[in-house]
Amino acid sequence: MTESTQGALTLRPARDDEDDAAFLFALFAATRAAEMAAAPIDAKAKDFLLRVQHRSMTETYRREYPNARWEVVELDGAPVGRLVTDVAEACVTYVDIAILPEAQGRGLARRVMLKALAEPRRLGLPARVSVLMQNVASLRLCERVGFVRVEESPPFVRLEWNAQEAVRFRFGREIA
Repeated sequence: MTESTQGALTLRPARDDEDDAAFLFALFAATRAAEMAAAPIDAKAKDFLLRVQHRSMTETYRREYPNARWEVVELDGAPVGRLVTDVAEACVTYVDIAILPEAQGRGLARRVMLKALAEPRRLGLPARVSVLMQNVASLRLCERVGFVRVEESPPFVRLEWNAQEAVRFRFGREIA
């Protein structure tokens, strides 16, 4: 658990129960609200589309990263996000991070990433993440915690973090 003036942050294993399933779907839907608002379909069709997309995303992550750890991000005991992490022999991959829109803009994702990066630091492994090119906020977040761009393969940018390189960064700023 990490505490700050912004509240107690915890990462706990996602449970295979109705509460976590409902939260993870609601989180997925909330992060897609803007694009769904623009879709010229009724509410029932939007709900169906979101459920199909959520199932597809979940199945893809589980197939491509069968040993990944699914965690629920909690702030003061309330679920506010998700982190999916795959720890392999060669690197730690952050498959996905999502924070509820109403919890964004307060540095929570940065706190989650800094907490998560303790694992590859401890293991002596690099960390990797792929971010959609148009997701400027996520790209900025990754770079602020020490990730560097290593490849662009539209629509994604692949970034990598390593402990030796990250030593140059403190509080998101490069130091001499």
